[in-house]
Amino acid sequence: MKTRSVLEGVSPYNPPRLREEISVDYGSDEYVKLTMNELSFGPLPEARAAIVETLSRAGRYPDRDATPLREAIAQANPGLAAENVVVGNGSSETLVDLMQILDRPGEVVIPWPSFPFYVSAARVVGLDTKKVPLDDHHRADLDAMLAAVTDRTRAVILCNPNNPSGTYLPLAEVRRFAGALPEHVLLILDEAYYDFVDDPLYSGSHELVLASENVVSTRTFSKVHGLAGFRVGYGLVPERLAGLVWSTHVPFSVNQSGQAAARASMGQPEAIAERSRLMKRERERVQEAFGAAGLDYVPSHTNFVMVGAKPSLFEKTGVLVREGEALGYPVGWSRVTIGGPEENDRLLAALG
Repeated sequence: MKTRSVLEGVSPYNPPRLREEISVDYGSDEYVKLTMNELSFGPLPEARAAIVETLSRAGRYPDRDATPLREAIAQANPGLAAENVVVGNGSSETLVDLMQILDRPGEVVIPWPSFPFYVSAARVVGLDTKKVPLDDHHRADLDAMLAAVTDRTRAVILCNPNNPSGTYLPLAEVRRFAGALPEHVLLILDEAYYDFVDDPLYSGSHELVLASENVVSTRTFSKVHGLAGFRVGYGLVPERLAGLVWSTHVPFSVNQSGQAAARASMGQPEAIAERSRLMKRERERVQEAFGAAGLDYVPSHTNFVMVGAKPSLFEKTGVLVREGEALGYPVGWSRVTIGGPEENDRLLAALG
């Protein structure tokens, strides 16, 4: 059997260290998992109720087009219609769907370090990646990224805020960058951490999507909505591109419980905003403690912080964090998810 040679060297996702490994090192099965930027609170009560309500229909396929959810998302982004919204099994699937519509061969330009999934996903669909180093402030270097664009460039993926650095770019900078890109290049704004940014000058990317033919935004219900286990993401897309995305999409990939939970969660904007405020307060508390302990860290606008400390520092108190080298940072750095108050108490106890 002949297989695709391009897949050689593409490794499956490598998860962070597991509880079993930690218990061997430190003799405890009890741990706090702050490795994957999840929300420890889980779904809102309204989303939980929506999930339970779908169980009686578990023998039926979900709504292929996720129409009620897409309508709710469009309503939350003024000016957009349901036809501008695509959904996926997490925003990762939406990113793959978007790359699938691009002409090949070609390449995707990304800042680096950034979400490693971009590299493997691009390779699987037959695209190369060109990495452009972050600037001295750990932000995407837009001038350097623009200079990296060539006739082979099919897309630029801008993770904003960026994972794993936690930094962001205001919308005005993104708009100028989008305007400078050639028309043949798709700008994909990965906004998985959209809900954790305080700056009002950051928001409004849906307006950029409305005004463009080559700009899209992807977001997720896995973070502030607490629905990572139900895998629901979406894209805000110009209508012409949306039709192409749907043509590549795997039918029924978003299960009906996830659709119902995401829609119910969208209907509780104040509760979601309060969750966001709590995570921001906890983020500031963690960063202040890192500073007081003399640790270098990158000021974050997400639900995680990159800090100049090895994972072993936190593992001694049973807290799991992500190894920085797995994310493109030097050995000796870690990405620490912001947990709930009690989880963060345990995290900071390691600094004492």
